[in-house]
Amino acid sequence: MKKILTGLALIILSTTFSACKKLQLTPEDYFASETFWKSPAQVDGGMIGLHSQLRGFQFTIFTLGELRGGTLRTGTSFTGTASLNSAGIINQDIRESSTGISGWSGFYRPIFDVNNFIYQVEQASYLSSTDKAYYLGQAYGIRAFYYFHLFRTFGRVPLSVEPTLLLKNPKSAQEMYLPRAKTEKETLDFIKADIDKSTSSFGTNYTTKFQKAQWSLGATQMLKAEVYLWSAKVKIDGAAPTTTVADLAIARTALEDVISKYTLLTDFGNVFKSASITASKGNSEIIMAMRNQFGEATNSYAQFVYAITDPLTGYVDDKGVAIPADPLQVNGGGTIIRYEYKIELYNLFDANDTRANATFLNFNKGTIHATNLRKFPGVVVEGARSYADDFPVYRVADAYLMLAEVKNKQGQSPAAEMMIIRNRAYAPNTAPAFVNGTFEQNELAIFTERTKEFVAEGKRWYDLRRMQDASGNPLAFRKDLPLVGVLDNISGQNHKLLWPIDLSTLNQDETLKNDQNPGYKGT
Repeated sequence: MKKILTGLALIILSTTFSACKKLQLTPEDYFASETFWKSPAQVDGGMIGLHSQLRGFQFTIFTLGELRGGTLRTGTSFTGTASLNSAGIINQDIRESSTGISGWSGFYRPIFDVNNFIYQVEQASYLSSTDKAYYLGQAYGIRAFYYFHLFRTFGRVPLSVEPTLLLKNPKSAQEMYLPRAKTEKETLDFIKADIDKSTSSFGTNYTTKFQKAQWSLGATQMLKAEVYLWSAKVKIDGAAPTTTVADLAIARTALEDVISKYTLLTDFGNVFKSASITASKGNSEIIMAMRNQFGEATNSYAQFVYAITDPLTGYVDDKGVAIPADPLQVNGGGTIIRYEYKIELYNLFDANDTRANATFLNFNKGTIHATNLRKFPGVVVEGARSYADDFPVYRVADAYLMLAEVKNKQGQSPAAEMMIIRNRAYAPNTAPAFVNGTFEQNELAIFTERTKEFVAEGKRWYDLRRMQDASGNPLAFRKDLPLVGVLDNISGQNHKLLWPIDLSTLNQDETLKNDQNPGYKGT
């Protein structure tokens, strides 16, 4: 991983941040600074800096959580501009020598900075007890969030809780490495402990900051539900869960608490739209989002639409209506298209499902039937499109569909939650009724609903890993259904539920010798 310490100059650097209110700030101070960590304003700036780092991982989260989900194309784009990116990951062609990600996906740098923040805030006598508790609730929640991505990607990972290895006074390079946890359970238990610290620090304080652009109790509750739902369903260290009943109960309580605090918007498309550069962010459905504000930061979705050099004149939409040359008003805001969803995904949507055309531009000509992403439209400023939409980490629609999944695993009907989501999606038309069926029938219906609801939000691969067929196997192996199974449950494929550790990381870290994830050594 170029060691976990890559980026920490001379080992002793652990970054802090200035107290400005914008998220574009970069690290600028030292762990041993005589001038920082002296006032509440500096702590507030530090927290803003942690969120700036978190925002920088938006595409990493998409890569880990969605690229392997079976819904993206590889090869040449239909718009003809360029070849599409990340073919190895999309096609499940990942190996020790070509992992598609490296250095633990870069997560340890921000984890070290969170550790430093926790260390400093716990000692901060100048903070009120209320402020200190809120900051620690945020920090422990963010750290658990990073580690949960690491856990779902690699299984066992190094567990760092100290602000810098300088506190250990290392005597050699070997002492600076952190070994992986001995078991997956140890990693998951660490995450659960951080979630407990976060919730106990927040108490009942659901206050949100910067229009839900910072971590909050609502975000921790959503993470808690995800973690315990995973713990209830997914094999850990190769063994089936033994705490399913208790874990489901914990997840359900967290979800029901969140649902009581947040409100679903009546129009799906309005969840993502910014009518202008001054449009309000953090609508009633959003629980926590990575903030992208015009003039400050943009998301990655310019890579999902045609470039202005690729006019779509001559194409028609799904209703046969001619498409103008620049239907999404890219106006120079597009780049070279690098990611394109399969037309089969668009075809999953019913004609009256408003999510279809709020999510995609569908265009057709002759034998070409294709889509571009429309879901995060950005804003047009002075004739040019800027992709300054927030990236939703959690929204209440996710709480409803996870609650449906919990109820199904508990042997109860998920109809109420499913219909809440469907009714919004089909309004003002009548949504198709959900018919309660077997566990597997319900699970597949919930999975399909999540597939339609969360396109480009970095959730589908994790859903494939967590959600199950009647035998308890992950849907990633369910090969008889379109856009579902993406791996064969046979030797040479089934180990790919986890990603390999890249060779550079293995070769540079003494603690990782012969500790590659199973099935990858020598590939």
